[in-house]
Amino acid sequence: MGAGAHLAVSGVSKAFGDRRVLTDLTFTATPGDRIGLIGENGTGKSTLLSIVSGDLEPDTGFVRHAGSVGRLAQELPYADDDTVARVVDDAQRSALGVLDRIERAATALAADPDDTAAAADYADAVDEATRTDAWSAGSLRGEVLHGLGIGAIPEATPIGELSGGQRLRLGLAALLLSAPHTLLLDEPSNHLDDASAAYLERVLADWPGIVVVASHDRALLDAITTRMIDLDASPVPAAVLADARSTGIGVDAAGPFAGPLRTAAEHEMLEADDTEDPGSGLGTRVWGVGFSAARVERAAELRRWRERYAAEQSELAALAHEVAVGAHEVNNKSESKSESRISRKFYADKDARVTSRRARNARGRLAELQRNRVRRPPEPLRFSGIPAPVLATPTALRHEDEPALRVDRIGFAGRLAPVSFEVERGGRLLLLGPNGAGKSTLLTILAGQLEPTSGELERAEGMRYGWLPQEVRFKRTERSAADTYAALVGRRHADERPLAESGLLAPRDVDRPIGALSVGQRRRVALAALLIDPPELLLLDEPTNHLSLTLVEELEAALADFAGTLVIASHDRWMRSQWIGDTLTVVPEGEEAATALRPSR
Repeated sequence: MGAGAHLAVSGVSKAFGDRRVLTDLTFTATPGDRIGLIGENGTGKSTLLSIVSGDLEPDTGFVRHAGSVGRLAQELPYADDDTVARVVDDAQRSALGVLDRIERAATALAADPDDTAAAADYADAVDEATRTDAWSAGSLRGEVLHGLGIGAIPEATPIGELSGGQRLRLGLAALLLSAPHTLLLDEPSNHLDDASAAYLERVLADWPGIVVVASHDRALLDAITTRMIDLDASPVPAAVLADARSTGIGVDAAGPFAGPLRTAAEHEMLEADDTEDPGSGLGTRVWGVGFSAARVERAAELRRWRERYAAEQSELAALAHEVAVGAHEVNNKSESKSESRISRKFYADKDARVTSRRARNARGRLAELQRNRVRRPPEPLRFSGIPAPVLATPTALRHEDEPALRVDRIGFAGRLAPVSFEVERGGRLLLLGPNGAGKSTLLTILAGQLEPTSGELERAEGMRYGWLPQEVRFKRTERSAADTYAALVGRRHADERPLAESGLLAPRDVDRPIGALSVGQRRRVALAALLIDPPELLLLDEPTNHLSLTLVEELEAALADFAGTLVIASHDRWMRSQWIGDTLTVVPEGEEAATALRPSR
C-alpha cells in the first residue's frame, strides 16, 4: 500500500425518519491505526460501521476506502447445512488466489523475462501475498480457529449445529482469514473466553492495515486502541440541534420571576432548549489516546460543559431580570419633599437615561447569549440501583442459617461435567471456564429451567430466585416496552417504579414496540423487570452484555452492594478483575469436575 492507503470519512450524515443519528462526521485513518468507537447506546456506532463498510448509504458525505474492507457480520450469510469448511474456504479464497497469481505470473516471466505486464502483476501479487500472509494460509487456518476456541470443531460440521457463540466466533475467524486491509468490528469479543480474547488482542495489535472497533469490552479497548472517536454529545450551541425548541421561560416558575413581574419579554428571551436530540456527530472528538485516557478527558470535558451551562443559565436569568424589572427597581426610590420640581425632573431624566442604557446593554448581551449558549448537557442513562431483597415467607426466616444453594454432582450429558458446591446466603459466586464448559447450562439448571441428567440440587426453603439468561425473547413483539415490562412485573409494580425510572431504557424508547428495540435494549427491559423487586438469589448470565460503559460501571457498583445471594457468569475481564467473592471454574465434560470454591481475593 502506498502513502494514499488511508481511510477517509468526510462530512457523513445519516438520519432514520426524523431521528438524526450522525451529522457531518469526518475523520481519517492510516495503516497501523486502531480506532475505538465509544458513545452511549444509540449514538450511531453500528450505523457508522455500516456506512464505512458500504452496507448503508449516508444521506450526505462520502467514504473513500483504503483497499479491501471487511466487517464482522452478526449472522453468517450461509445456510444451516453449509459446513465450517466451506465458510473457512471462502474466507481464504483471496489468499489462495493470490498464490495462484504469483505462480501464473512467474510462469509467464520464465517464458519471457521482458514481459513488463507479467512483471508488474508478479510484483503486485507478491505485495498482496506479503500483506495478507498468504504464504502461510494453511497453518494460519489452524492457528486462527484454535485461537478463537473453535479448532476442535470438525470442519465437516454443519453450521446449523453450532451454538450462537460458536457461529459468531466462526464469523470472526472467517473475517480474520480473509485479511481485509480495513477491519470493521462491532463487539468482537462477545462470547470469547480469556484465551480467545487474548489471542484476538494480539492479532489486532499486529494488524498491518486499519482497525475500527466498537466495543463495550474495556480491557480490549485499553489493550489495542491508538485513538478513540467519541460519538457522545458535545457542547455545541443549542440552536443547532434538530429538535431544539422554545419551551418558555428558562427559569423555574416558582423562582424569583414568578407572578406579575414575569413579562412577555422574559418569555421571549429566556428560552430553554428542551431536546432529546443526542447531538450525534456534532463536534465529534478524536482523542489521540487510548480508552482509559480518553475516558478521563471526556469526564473533564463534561465537567467544564456543566459548569459553562450553569453559568450561562444564571447569566440569562440575571439579564432577563435586568431587562424586565430593571426600570422598576431603578425608579423605585424616595424623593425628598424639599426638592424643587426642576431638581426632581433633572434626576428623573437622568434615571431614565441610565435605565435605558442598562436595558439596551442587557438586551444586546441577552440576544448574543441566546444565539451562542451551549446546549443542556444530556444526562446519560443512570441505573437506579437494586432494592434490598425481602424474605419471601416466615418459613424463609426460620431457615436463614441453611445455604442458599447446595449442588451435588449436577451435570448434563454432553454439556456440563458434574459439579458440586454450596453457596451461603449472601454469598457471591463467579463462574469461570472456557467457552462450551457449561456455565450457561449450569445457570439454567439453577434457575429451574432445565432438568439435570445427573446429581441433586437443593435451594433454601422459601427462597425466591430470579434468572437473567443470555438471550431474551418476548412472545408479544408488538407490545410496547412499557407494556411488556408491566406484563412481567405486574401493573402495581410498574406504576410504582416505571420502566423509564429504572435508568436502563431511555424515556424516548419506552413506548416503542419491544420487537423494534435492539437486542441490548430488550435485554435491559428484562433486567429492569428482574431487579424491580429483586429476589434473594440472583442468577445472571453475562449481565453487562449490550450495556453502555456508564451503565456497566453503575450495574457493577450496584451488584457489589447487593444484599442478597449472587451467582454470575461473565466474560467481562474488567468486571472479573474487580470481583470480590468466590469463584468456581466449570470445566468441559470429560475433564475433572469442579468441586471447590476459591476466594478471588
